[in-house]
Amino acid sequence: MNFEHKKIVERIARLDEPPSKPEDFSLWLRGDAHIAFLEQNARADEIVVFASGEHTFINAVAVADERLSPIDRRDLMGWNFNAHQSIASLVSSADDIWIERGLTGTASKTLDGGVQLIFGRVFEEWSGPGRSYLELHQEYAHLSGIHWRSEKRAHCRFNKHGDLEQVVSITTRDDKGSDMALATFRWEPLEEYLAAGNASLVRMFDIPLYRKTGFSGWSSEPPEDVQLSDEFFFHRRIDGGASYLRGVQIIRPRRPKKVIFPAWGSENEKEDKQYAEFIAEDWRNKRVTKISTDPAVTTNYFEAAGNSLPYELSPAFFRPDVLLKYKADREKYTVGEREVSCRAAWHLRGIDVNEAGQVHAYIVYLRSLPYTEQMHWLAYNEAPKARISQRAYTTDFKGDFSTIPDPVMDVMQIVHRWQHDKVPWWTLRDEKLLERVNTPLSASRDEWAEAFMDLAKLVVEGFETKPIRARLDAEKVPYDKDDKTIALLEKLLNKGKSGDEVGKLTGLRTVQYVRTKAKGHTGGIEGDQLVQDVLTEHETFANHFRHVCGQVSDELETVENFL
Repeated sequence: MNFEHKKIVERIARLDEPPSKPEDFSLWLRGDAHIAFLEQNARADEIVVFASGEHTFINAVAVADERLSPIDRRDLMGWNFNAHQSIASLVSSADDIWIERGLTGTASKTLDGGVQLIFGRVFEEWSGPGRSYLELHQEYAHLSGIHWRSEKRAHCRFNKHGDLEQVVSITTRDDKGSDMALATFRWEPLEEYLAAGNASLVRMFDIPLYRKTGFSGWSSEPPEDVQLSDEFFFHRRIDGGASYLRGVQIIRPRRPKKVIFPAWGSENEKEDKQYAEFIAEDWRNKRVTKISTDPAVTTNYFEAAGNSLPYELSPAFFRPDVLLKYKADREKYTVGEREVSCRAAWHLRGIDVNEAGQVHAYIVYLRSLPYTEQMHWLAYNEAPKARISQRAYTTDFKGDFSTIPDPVMDVMQIVHRWQHDKVPWWTLRDEKLLERVNTPLSASRDEWAEAFMDLAKLVVEGFETKPIRARLDAEKVPYDKDDKTIALLEKLLNKGKSGDEVGKLTGLRTVQYVRTKAKGHTGGIEGDQLVQDVLTEHETFANHFRHVCGQVSDELETVENFL
């Protein structure tokens, strides 16, 4: 459940607590605080659709606007049902049986046929936890694209930033520390549902206020009729040491339908989109300049006649650290050799790295990013130090396959092949590793160490000890029971060799060594020396990683050919 939901739970609990002082208790009986809560909540971002607390009962139904025009107050005030009512039942006659569907028996012609969004369910005869629970109407779940996540106690979806958004939050009496059942809805998706269905939310409330001791029943006096507006009215009755408020509140969409759904409005009513301006290579006009991601200020090959606008395939260049944000959160982001994506939110394709170590991306694809994400890239934007990579030029402009050696891709092709062929000596431990292994581009030691960690998990940890030992046994090659897979593979590959002929799986051993000594600075002085040696010999972490991947791909080919 989200923060706002928790605060509503706490507020209703406070509202329902009878004050100890007589003067405060008298004010409490008026229910003004409860009414103020309903008024405020109707304008909030988290709307109560169902509540069953110590003294507060709220139940809401989506009702077609045509049934609320005009509003029949007398009819609505006659409501007499709760969320535990079924919306489907078997009905029979002497010679047939059928299903009746829809909300009925509400004691209100206006409400009959409405959409009950939350249902109170009870698993009869079940005595354990979960006997009583709240169920969401499946139509709402499907249209809003939400799914139940028990750890969040909410129906959730990913928002436009790729973050898990709690759309419908649930509290039940089984939850720790809870004395109520509550369902709250995020307003924006609820407003979309109401607007699309030409409907409004009719929220009914029944709030009896009294102390558990000392209340003997109601007198015959009629209740007070209170009308705060045409769409918020209730009966209030104060009788000695007790009172009740029972009424109806109509909550309509706050915005016009064409604003809620701008794609269906006119052009000037559509949502204004913001565009960042990047330093980029305007290769059409042979200059380096600032180019906006606004589609109105760039062109393409087919529309270039009669203008000198930069091509939308103009590349912008960035410091390699631009990718660290995405590599630090592998659950949310996926970083490939030529793309970055955010789960259920956005996808940036066509990136690459030039010979100067700069990441580059085309204006046309940067345009597809949310503005906040464009601003992240803008913070790392710089003038080009070299042209785009040869690989990008070959594939993106010439339309040919790249023949430039790529050791990382060579490793990935081998493990993909092993996975497809279901070889007995190797198993993919985690599908996500196929997306996580990529070249470290920045000067960050942590990024470099993380890249080797992922490579080790993918390749080295994938080897199966039993099949390799079985092969050694068949070849009558001795080994120690404590030998790990790399040592076992080396003994198998070196069968019958001696002296200078004996070889080592240098690449695989390097992967394991870097993983041990560099990850999290656990290697101490030895790890620091390793980093110094790597940079001295290879200049960058990227060069070192590609070099080791080249060794590993050769060794994996050798292992495959032998086994």
